[in-house]
Amino acid sequence: MNAQKCGKFITELRKDKNLTQKDLANELNVSDKAISRWETGKGFPDVDSLQSLSKFFSVSINELLAGEKAETKTMEQIAEENIISAMVETEKIKNTKKSTIILSIIVALILLIPLLKGSIESIIDLLGKYTLVNDPWLIIFNLFISLCIFFTGLVVYKGHYKLLHSYHYRNVTDFNGYCHELGKEVMFMSLPLLISTIMELWVSIEIIALLSKLVLSIGFIICFIFIFKTQIKYNGGLF
Repeated sequence: MNAQKCGKFITELRKDKNLTQKDLANELNVSDKAISRWETGKGFPDVDSLQSLSKFFSVSINELLAGEKAETKTMEQIAEENIISAMVETEKIKNTKKSTIILSIIVALILLIPLLKGSIESIIDLLGKYTLVNDPWLIIFNLFISLCIFFTGLVVYKGHYKLLHSYHYRNVTDFNGYCHELGKEVMFMSLPLLISTIMELWVSIEIIALLSKLVLSIGFIICFIFIFKTQIKYNGGLF
């Protein structure tokens, strides 16, 4: 159930009848923008539209979903592939729900910060007593950013590559491998920031302050190198 393949098939069927997108839109009682989205793979016909397309072009819904006529494959093969594809799409929806929950938790934590101001200030006072930290708020902010980076990587690892800009994955064919590798690398990117932030608790000691900066800069450079390698491996280039 590939939206782009289905879109190309609809384009072929439309052109075989010498129709413009607007002509087809009028026949199906939808907007020409909807036809454009279907044909470019940016959208997918709903159930009613699939039935209308099937009737208008005299092809089965299975053929529309498969993006090819049954002369190429048997109807049994097409139906089986569509069932598998539907199962994959269902799994993606489940993963999307999980990611939405994770992102909602992060947003909730951000909104709770003003309410937890008293508790945060108590923690800052403790940091001031037992460490040599200069700016406790910066420590807390860095820890929060580290958490955000980690969860962003986790969401990508779970298969949600559309969290990225389209030019990052426009040439990718193995999305499963791409998401797994890129997600792990983004998650690891949170590690240098976390270690550096912990070292910043004793930033007044010059050698620790220097090591903290080295850990952060070298760690980020290594992480970016691996991310760039993954982009080149799966996307054919950085963009």
